[in-house]
Amino acid sequence: MLKKNIKIFFITIITSWVVFCASVYFMPELYFYNPSLNKADITNAISNDFPAEEVKYNSYDGTELYGWFIKPKNNKIIVFFHGNSYNIESFYHKLIPFVEGGYGAFIGEYRGFGGIKGKINEKNLGEDAISAVKYLYSQGFTNKDLILYGMSLGSYTSTHTAYSLGKDEAFAGLILEVPFDSILNVVKQRIPNIFPFSYIIKDKYDNTSKISQLNLPVLIMGASDDKVVPIERAEDLYKQANNPKKMITYKGASHSDLYNYRNWRDIRDWLKANEKNK
Repeated sequence: MLKKNIKIFFITIITSWVVFCASVYFMPELYFYNPSLNKADITNAISNDFPAEEVKYNSYDGTELYGWFIKPKNNKIIVFFHGNSYNIESFYHKLIPFVEGGYGAFIGEYRGFGGIKGKINEKNLGEDAISAVKYLYSQGFTNKDLILYGMSLGSYTSTHTAYSLGKDEAFAGLILEVPFDSILNVVKQRIPNIFPFSYIIKDKYDNTSKISQLNLPVLIMGASDDKVVPIERAEDLYKQANNPKKMITYKGASHSDLYNYRNWRDIRDWLKANEKNK
């Protein structure tokens, strides 16, 4: 009887291990993404001091995307890329202080979020971010007019965009809030390394290889008590970035509350310093 129970125990453990590995590989949306399927309501944003207009544009494969756009008063636009959850309606407030200071703002939605149909994966999110910037190109703006700002998973889409579109002309800056060096390293740090994550995680979202090839001002902001993306992941990414670069760690902060620590003030000061150094 004891031998039979031991056998059943090990069969259960092995089966669970295999099922988990298979689900991570074939259904990563169960673990890595938490999108809101509802379309973002711009009327709420407008009533809350974010006087944007909704614009539409297409991604690389014809998928119709939308974003919220406020034209600049000082010729500079903050282009914001959100992370793996919710939709753009949960993040526009982070741009209000810059709009009040004369900056333009653009926050684009990804497929799979905010009522847009489509599959969420590394390729599609990266291309959707690039398409947002290309929309701004169509409005007459160039890289020198654009500051890319990515939060969490948005640190990948913003870095990927800077890498893909900034080879001939650098962007005005890159702001990364609670970023990571790669999703693979985040998972390895947070979960006991008894699973072959290098093989079963298809979308690595590797920022390291891209940021090391960028030559533009970089600001990295991390949270000391971040339970989602450990601060070490931001620190390792910072080491790979080229100068000029700056890192700020907010003591006591967690993954989603840097705005409450008024990180927008630090961003605003950093932007002003960059303008003076040109």
